[in-house]
Amino acid sequence: MFESIKLRIIKGRQLKPFATAKVLQDHEDRIKALENASSGSGSDNQQQEPAQQQEPQQQEVTPTTRDLSFTINDGTDPIEGATVAIGAKTGTTGSAGGCTLTGVEEGTQSVEVSATGYTTKTESISVDETHTSFTISLVAEQQQSSP
Repeated sequence: MFESIKLRIIKGRQLKPFATAKVLQDHEDRIKALENASSGSGSDNQQQEPAQQQEPQQQEVTPTTRDLSFTINDGTDPIEGATVAIGAKTGTTGSAGGCTLTGVEEGTQSVEVSATGYTTKTESISVDETHTSFTISLVAEQQQSSP
């Protein structure tokens, strides 16, 4: 088969014997590689995997967060030591009944407020750029009378 290649004229000119040998060797190497690839054996099997189409990466959207301030009272007077919780974020009110929770995601949030001597209260609040300050009033637990 390769003998006929020796006699062919490549690109309009006849090859010199050295160039012919080089072309023949290149063709033999390619044929062996193809044979090995088709049989699935041999150490010369250097088939490249087809390029896998990558899915476009979705960019993670970082939610907007706000720092919220709370004032907790009993309707008139501030409640010191009240616990304000939104998810895992918690704060405790000071003597003026205020506390701050930082990094709360915008949107509807459930806030739970509790204090010793008061009924725990859960409220739904809407957090956005204009709603970052909240006042929540607790109701005192009723004292049970002794018999």
